[in-house]
Amino acid sequence: MKREEVLAALEAGEFDGKSHKYQPYSGYGKNSHQIEMSVSCGTIEVTKFTIGKIFDGKENERFEDRTTKVLSGYKAVDFIESRPYYFSQRRPELF
Repeated sequence: MKREEVLAALEAGEFDGKSHKYQPYSGYGKNSHQIEMSVSCGTIEVTKFTIGKIFDGKENERFEDRTTKVLSGYKAVDFIESRPYYFSQRRPELF
């Protein structure tokens, strides 16, 4: 992967509007996780959803937790490098 060219393309907005939801995967216990990604204006926003149940002594309670990270610069390039198959569809010459 051409890291400098990918960074320049990201900052130029050439990956703009790309979004994707990863399939849920099972964690420990009865929790499940899903990751959602969107690209806008040279930054990548990654949101991780955790959905599960907690037993409070009487009944099961459902919970949902959401964590969002905003990546830019070389942290965004590292993210792209770990998942190039989502970005190579848009700019195959960089990969």
